[in-house]
Amino acid sequence: MTAGRAAIAIAGGGVVGLSCAFALAARGHEVALFDPTPGRGTSWGNAGGITPGWVSPLANYSTLCAVPSMLRDPLSPLAIRPGYLPALLPWLLRFALSARRAEDMSKALAALTLTSMEDWRDFASEAGVDHLIRAQGLLYVYASRASRDGAEAAHAFRRRRGVTLEEFDAASLRRFAPMLSESYRHAVYAPGAGHFADPGALCDGLAAAFLAKGGRIERTKIVDVAPISDGIALVTETGLFHAKQFVVTLGAHSQTLATKLGARVPLDVERGYHAHLPSPGVELPAQMIDGEGKYAVTSMNTGLRLAGTVEFAGLDAAPDMRRAEMLIGNARALLPGLNANDATYWMGFRPSLPDGLPVLGRSPATPKAIFAFGHAHLGTTLAAITAKIVVALIEDREPGIDLRPYDPLRFRHWF
Repeated sequence: MTAGRAAIAIAGGGVVGLSCAFALAARGHEVALFDPTPGRGTSWGNAGGITPGWVSPLANYSTLCAVPSMLRDPLSPLAIRPGYLPALLPWLLRFALSARRAEDMSKALAALTLTSMEDWRDFASEAGVDHLIRAQGLLYVYASRASRDGAEAAHAFRRRRGVTLEEFDAASLRRFAPMLSESYRHAVYAPGAGHFADPGALCDGLAAAFLAKGGRIERTKIVDVAPISDGIALVTETGLFHAKQFVVTLGAHSQTLATKLGARVPLDVERGYHAHLPSPGVELPAQMIDGEGKYAVTSMNTGLRLAGTVEFAGLDAAPDMRRAEMLIGNARALLPGLNANDATYWMGFRPSLPDGLPVLGRSPATPKAIFAFGHAHLGTTLAAITAKIVVALIEDREPGIDLRPYDPLRFRHWF
C-alpha cells in the first residue's frame, strides 16, 4: 500500500537538498523532501564558505606521502585512524590514480566553483537568505615562509583558473587584519570569495522558502528505492511512497541508494570538526584559512567558528573531540587574547570521492532518478549551481555545463 505520492521526491535535507527543493518548488513543481532533521547535519556545522577558488585538487602525491604521519598522529590536520586503514586502502589507491589527472580535475572544479558568488547572490535573493552573505573575501595566512611556499602549488592552480589573488606582506597584513599575531607574516587574499554568517540559519531559511512555495517536508528516512514503470518506489521508515522523479542529495549517506539505482561509487567520509566560540572578543575582516593548522576561522552572527581538519574513520566510529579542542589551541596562536569561554564542539561528515568531484547526473538504472552528492568541502559553495543543474535535468533541458566529469559511471572500471 502506498502511503504517499509526490511528483518529485528529494532524499536529503542538507544545503544541497534544500537548495534543489526550493529551486524546483519555485518553478511550480510539486516537491517532497525526505529528511528526519532537515538542515541539522553537516551543512549546519560547516564553515559556511562560498569559495570560487577551490580549484586545487586534494588528490596529490604529497598527500599520499604523508600517510605514515597521518597514522602516527591522531591530531594531525589530516589523520587516518589505524583501524580504518584496511577499509580505506581501495579509496586511497583510487585517490593516487586520480592524482595523475590533477589539471583536468582542477578545470572540472573551476567549471562549478568560479561563478559561485554570482550564483548565490541571485539564488539567495530569490530565497530570502541574501542577508546572510558576507562578501568579504578569503584570506590565507601563514606564520612561516615554509608554509607559504608549501601552499604555492595550490595558489598556482587558482591563478591558472583565473582566480584573483593578492599577495600580502607583513605590513599589508597588519593593516588588513591587525588582530592577528605578529608571528603571521605572509598572506594571500582572494577578494572574490565570501561566506554565510550562519549556516544553520541558511538551511532554515531555505526550508522556509521551500515550504512557502508549496513544498512539503517528510520527516522520515528513505531506506530503500526501486525503479518502477512510472517512476520510483520509495520505502521509508514510516511507509511507502511513489515519486515520478527522484533526486539523491544525501551527502555522505548517498552510497546505498546510488548503488540500488545502478551506480557503484567509491564514496568515503572526511570527518570534519568545529569549535564554536560564542563571545570570542574579535571580529575578522574576512574568512581566514590558517596555513599552519589547515582550518578555517570565520566570524559569524553567533560568534567565531573554527572548522576543518580531515579524519578518515568512517561513519560509525565515535567522534574524537580532541580534534575540535585542538582548534582552539591553534586559534590562540593566531589570535592573541581570544576568548574561548563556553566553547561548543561538533563533528560532521563530508562526502568524499577520490577525484574530489561531485556526482551529478542521471541514474544509470532509470532516467527518473538524478544524483547530486559527493560535494566534499564544497556543499555550501556549490549548492546554488547544483540546484540549477538538477532543475534543468528534471525539466529535460541542457544544464548549461558539461556534466561528463561528474558522471555517476566514471568509476565503473574501478570495481
